[in-house]
Amino acid sequence: MPDIAIAIDVLRATSSMVVALARGAKAIIPVSALEKARELKAQNPDALLGGERESLKPQDFDLGNSPFDYEQVKGKEIIMTTSNGTKLIERMKKARQLYISSFLNVKSVAEKVIVSGCDAIGIGCAGNRGKLALEDVLCAGALIKNITSTAKKVELTDSAVVALNEYMMLGKELERVLKTVASHGKALVRKGFGKDVAFCAKIDMFSIVPVYIEGKVVRNGL
Repeated sequence: MPDIAIAIDVLRATSSMVVALARGAKAIIPVSALEKARELKAQNPDALLGGERESLKPQDFDLGNSPFDYEQVKGKEIIMTTSNGTKLIERMKKARQLYISSFLNVKSVAEKVIVSGCDAIGIGCAGNRGKLALEDVLCAGALIKNITSTAKKVELTDSAVVALNEYMMLGKELERVLKTVASHGKALVRKGFGKDVAFCAKIDMFSIVPVYIEGKVVRNGL
């Protein structure tokens, strides 16, 4: 595991985490399984239960996985489980430092990485159902562009070069690409979440840098 790891799930887990913390949430507790999330909720009734399966909010949850669900969460802890994003965080949690990125805060995450002075950076893309997701690759490319435009002597892996090149080709039309090209984005549009997809395509709306510390994602602003 590299010194610094960055987890990306543009549609929609890491985007929703950024919004939640920007709106004053105390912390987000990411878990992989629905059963574990419900167990933690039973132990902490004041926490909000958020997430999705098949893109939809489970019936007994307080919140779904739409970033718009996380506008009124000030002071709250949120237990979150999603099909892809929270599972990615579980896999990456042993990194010395784990940051959470989306298009909404990509520049701030890049800045945090640059000032850290670390030797190795790993970017994890959640994908969708075990397959590559174009939106996550593009966000990784945006992150790499921000890092390489400022940091000196950055050596890129082949996959990082591919992500960067994809972003350079498609980054000026993110909303269109996420809605009409990316398979997961198209699926969300069909399910009525087109507004979510458009929002998650916005660049640098927030300057916060969520960080995973001792089982919780918390705000670590610049």
